[in-house]
Amino acid sequence: MEKKMMEKTPAVFIIGLGNPGDKYQNTPHNAGFLAVDEFARRFEFPKFAMMPDGILVARKEIFGKTVILAKPQMLMNNSGKALAKLFNYLKIRPKKSRPDLWVINDDLDILTGKIKISQNRGAAGHKGVQSIIDQLKTKNFIRFRIGIASPIAQAKKIPADKYVLKKIPAADRTPFDQAIGTVISALSLALSDNPEKSMTEFNK
Repeated sequence: MEKKMMEKTPAVFIIGLGNPGDKYQNTPHNAGFLAVDEFARRFEFPKFAMMPDGILVARKEIFGKTVILAKPQMLMNNSGKALAKLFNYLKIRPKKSRPDLWVINDDLDILTGKIKISQNRGAAGHKGVQSIIDQLKTKNFIRFRIGIASPIAQAKKIPADKYVLKKIPAADRTPFDQAIGTVISALSLALSDNPEKSMTEFNK
């Protein structure tokens, strides 16, 4: 992907958070990766390409916008470093407000199957989001938060730090997949209209 990709405007960066590697596939903590992959599939994005800064990127013009999908290929806690390198490569200037940056992440404060869209709020303990805040020097971007608070895991008293890195339990798979589908719909509405419209529609 070349730097000239940014010549057309407006552009939106949709960043899915997760951990690279086979052992992390289909785990709750990789909800961001799974959502971005599903979005790319539904809208027939080209194959993801590895940038020289540790991040997979795919680009397509949809809804009248240049949409850049990205999956940092550093471990979750270093997501911000990969994103900062991408922005530096593309000569994206730092800003205190980034309405063009949409981050998809898992969230233990939201029930599995539910989502929430928020803007300009802290990481609430999510180290991947905190890494982005630290590296970009702002928390003012949009987040699509996918719930992974599993009643099943709570009933079995599985520690959160272990549950998020285990394969998604069969009993949680249906609501988890429903949440991924809801996020795709929320992203689509945010792109075709605006994020505020999506928040009104999906933050119920």
